[in-house]
Amino acid sequence: MTIVRDAHGIPSVFGGSVLEVAREQGRATAQDRAWQLEVERRRAEGTCAEVFGDSALEWDVLARRALLVDLARRAYAALAPESRAFVDAYVEGLNEVLSGGRGSCAATVSRPWQPWTPLAVFAVQHLLFSGFPSRLWRRHLAATAGEEWLPLFRAEGLPGGSNALVVDGSLTASGLPILAGDPHRVIEAPGCYAQVRLVCTDPDDPFDVVGLTFAGLPGVQHFGHTGAVAWGITNAVADDEDVYAEDLVRHRDAVIARAGSGWGPVGRRIEQVRVLVGEDRYDVHEVEVLVTDRGPVILGGPGEPETFSLRTPSYVLGDLGLDAILPLLRARTTADVTAAFAGWVGPVDNLVVGDRHGATEHRVVGRIPERGAERRWTGGWVADLPRRTGPVLVTANDRATPEYDRVGADFAPPHRARRIRDLLDELGGAGPLTPVDVAAVLADDRQTAGAALLDTVSSLLDLTGPAAALRDRLLAWDRRMAAGSVDAALFARVRATVVEGLSEAPALAGVDGSPYGELFAPWFDLRGRIRLCLPAILAADKPFGVDVLQVVATSLEHVATQPEPAPWGSEHVVVPLTPHQQLGLPAPDGTAPPYLPLSGDDDCVLATRALGGTGACVHGPVARWVWDLAGDNRWVVPLGASGDPASPHHHDQQAAWAAGGTLPVTHPLEQP
Repeated sequence: MTIVRDAHGIPSVFGGSVLEVAREQGRATAQDRAWQLEVERRRAEGTCAEVFGDSALEWDVLARRALLVDLARRAYAALAPESRAFVDAYVEGLNEVLSGGRGSCAATVSRPWQPWTPLAVFAVQHLLFSGFPSRLWRRHLAATAGEEWLPLFRAEGLPGGSNALVVDGSLTASGLPILAGDPHRVIEAPGCYAQVRLVCTDPDDPFDVVGLTFAGLPGVQHFGHTGAVAWGITNAVADDEDVYAEDLVRHRDAVIARAGSGWGPVGRRIEQVRVLVGEDRYDVHEVEVLVTDRGPVILGGPGEPETFSLRTPSYVLGDLGLDAILPLLRARTTADVTAAFAGWVGPVDNLVVGDRHGATEHRVVGRIPERGAERRWTGGWVADLPRRTGPVLVTANDRATPEYDRVGADFAPPHRARRIRDLLDELGGAGPLTPVDVAAVLADDRQTAGAALLDTVSSLLDLTGPAAALRDRLLAWDRRMAAGSVDAALFARVRATVVEGLSEAPALAGVDGSPYGELFAPWFDLRGRIRLCLPAILAADKPFGVDVLQVVATSLEHVATQPEPAPWGSEHVVVPLTPHQQLGLPAPDGTAPPYLPLSGDDDCVLATRALGGTGACVHGPVARWVWDLAGDNRWVVPLGASGDPASPHHHDQQAAWAAGGTLPVTHPLEQP
């Protein structure tokens, strides 16, 4: 068993058997990400407040109420024996390093991982990444402003989103398919994804796979290349979860729930969360964990004004779909990959895949419940999910085909997908595509969604001289949200002012802000919602009772009187959030990575979301990957391979990532 690292510290893991590979991958992860592993374990178990204090209590309460540990135990028990042994071997490798204090910041580790912990970490990554916070927001909007405004906000829950594409060999220089993509999430320090190469030298079970894995999870899941076949995903934004308004009442020592015309029992237990209040001093917060026949109660409780339970396919099935990991490592064809994802549960994903035989495909994978009257689950799952083939396949969280009506209702706007397709057509018209060409598409910073605002600006008459000059300047702008562009900063300033004016509409009074605590605040940011859906709002007749032309004209007049802004990248800088910062605490000295200027914007292909539309960027591509079936693979992550701020590999990929670039995948040693 051997771990060899390339010039950026990215591990190549060699093992003589599949279990040796898993064990060595666990060791490599613990060497690089010990502190991150401790944080992820605590997030899964709901014990963050023991380390971070009261600021982490909201998360701990949600993690306990959402039954993350219970789900992980059930899903671990449901794994096939070989998958379970693979996870066990990975955890053994982790604990070997963590218990010896040999990993990055390993001295902070409090106790070993359990065999089911990797599954809990996977569940953590998708709890708030799912659709239920947006369902809560839509309820809130309807209750405060009225249901008539819901159609204007029909879009994916948060601005920005992931891209993935595959072009077949008829368009490439090598004659073989090229795949590429960039998952978008909160940009964390350390990053959520780890780059890895996994090599099994067993002659009866050989594989050599490069890919990206969630730190704390064995194998590679969403993005991988086995040499013969490659794949990647975006979120399909499926209607796969339900939030139920519950009516709970205390009855003696029990809790009961209204169910139809009667009342039903509610599972109940009390858990204790320790909260750090001083050096070696803790308070204890009791959490009432409640489970109705629809699912765990995530908000509220008996006597609370609002109480909601959450029902998900993973909870119903007791399965996270991770039996896919080993078949993916062994995959050789497109059919092998799609077969591995046949048992996928969630999140429901758009899968793009291509192999050396030239077969390319895009299909939706995962479990979407069938529903009957009153949206009740029937027990079945939506069949015949969308599937496409063709020379160019693009997915950007959008409604790719009419068949997506079977998937959901709220998708990302189509701007990114259209722009990617246009760029590929343009590049393909100039000659065969190369991996470098395709990688450059992911760095495109043209503001396509902003066309609606610029069209409105162009229609304005009777402006003052300064406002008319600003209008003409914006209309002459090349629409690139480039870091060095002053015009991009002017556009963002005008847009922010328009959004502010719309948010002040009397019809939207009381909409802004989360009624469920700071944890859900990003989903209840009214200005962010308006900014995302601005094209639809500008096209509406008197949205929220407001004269749109008057709002835009007033905004233009206001911005025209202000001093010219600095270039876009002066404020639009990447701020990778440490665990402390994610919880509203200052980052410990020496742990924050450099903050570099970024191009891109909310709905560019390079979807780097600025706080408030003009400020720091905390959400964007958390990896960038290009899989070439001819072997010229590329990738990059926002920081680096190591989670240790003292390591030379903590942020040695940061500059390339911030510039929209990629790095070649290198194999420093083909055979140890």
